[in-house]
Amino acid sequence: MPFGCATERPMSRLIRAFGLTGWLALFAFSAQAELTPQTTELLDNRFRIDHAIDQITILAQRAPGSAPVVVVKPDGSKWYAHRHPDSVTWNATQSSDLIRINNPTPGPWQLVGEVVDGSELRLMSEVALRHDPLPERVYRGERVKLTAELLGDDDRIVMRDFEAQLDWSMSIRSANRPGDENFGAGPFMIGAYHDGGKGLDEVPHDGIFTSNLDFNYPAGLYRYKMAVSNEVFHRELTGEIEILPQPVRIALVELPSGETNHSELTITLEPDVTPENLHLDLAIETPDQSRYQLSITPTEPVQQMPLPMVSAYGNYRIEGEAAGTRYDGVEFFLSLPELAFYVAPPPPPPLSAEEMAAIALREAQEREASARTRVIWTVGAVNILLLVVGAAILIVWRKRQRLYQELMAMPIEPQELTPDQVDLTQFSPDDGAGTQR
Repeated sequence: MPFGCATERPMSRLIRAFGLTGWLALFAFSAQAELTPQTTELLDNRFRIDHAIDQITILAQRAPGSAPVVVVKPDGSKWYAHRHPDSVTWNATQSSDLIRINNPTPGPWQLVGEVVDGSELRLMSEVALRHDPLPERVYRGERVKLTAELLGDDDRIVMRDFEAQLDWSMSIRSANRPGDENFGAGPFMIGAYHDGGKGLDEVPHDGIFTSNLDFNYPAGLYRYKMAVSNEVFHRELTGEIEILPQPVRIALVELPSGETNHSELTITLEPDVTPENLHLDLAIETPDQSRYQLSITPTEPVQQMPLPMVSAYGNYRIEGEAAGTRYDGVEFFLSLPELAFYVAPPPPPPLSAEEMAAIALREAQEREASARTRVIWTVGAVNILLLVVGAAILIVWRKRQRLYQELMAMPIEPQELTPDQVDLTQFSPDDGAGTQR
């Protein structure tokens, strides 16, 4: 069900207990016929469940920062937030407990915790979720105010800090319509619902949850999902919404030469917007952090506006909002994308012939000095290398001379030969015979 009210049909009873500083709400489910609203006093944090109830949800509000309540059954056994049967679902926050019990035991029950005595129980026959219908189309960056409520017997449920028990969310995903800019995009979390009296919410803790949604995403058809859930329950609504390109565009003027005129702004309107019903509120931030406000009501679909404050060099930012009415009577309010640009200083004037000659002479002198320095370093390096090589050769030559002189000065000692070392072949037998003759 995309729009209207979402009703939980199995829910047939709601019991709400509230006091000066603490509230207790019970949502009772029964297969019996619907009950008429009635009020019962809660004494010493006690209440009674009859045999006709097959499911009950207890919402107990405590002092901020206090421990979760303890549920005491009719037989005296106890349930805790960290220890309870699987048939019990428990969600605890800093200031409240939301407990759902299936097939509760008939009889007297008690909550042990910081719940004020003398509170009241109120029974209701039906609980529903009501929300504003989403528009079929929104502009990119448009601000849309939507509200949602929890109703009991058509009465809004109002409890302080009830928002802490609920987790609201809104997401969108591309419907992948061929030709759309957003084809294949998402999912995107675009916001949630709040009841804290901030933003678009008018009154805090009045039971009216107000959206804070961001539609600044590529144009195209999306599928949305709005959900509210916690550990005890989950509800969601789905549908389709189309994001349209912005009907107003601001840009700097482009000159025929292709350059940008930073001192003039172009405002372009789409055909579905009436100029006389469009109002622009622009803020221009200059390089010295000064801000200028401009309120503009265009008179033509394409209009140019001078920017006299854009004169100094540096960075500029233009941001703003637009409020208007389409030709079909639908009003809109949207944030314009930021326009940032840089004004560069002009180039220096061309040099005269004398200045260019002086620069050329200076460059030639610098090149000559650099070449002279390189020659000096090269000659010095070669000389040092020659000195090192010559010194090395001289050291080696001196060492060889010294070694030769030491060898020549050493005496030669005769060596005594052993019989094995004597060569007898040098003595010929013929030489011996001749000697005898």
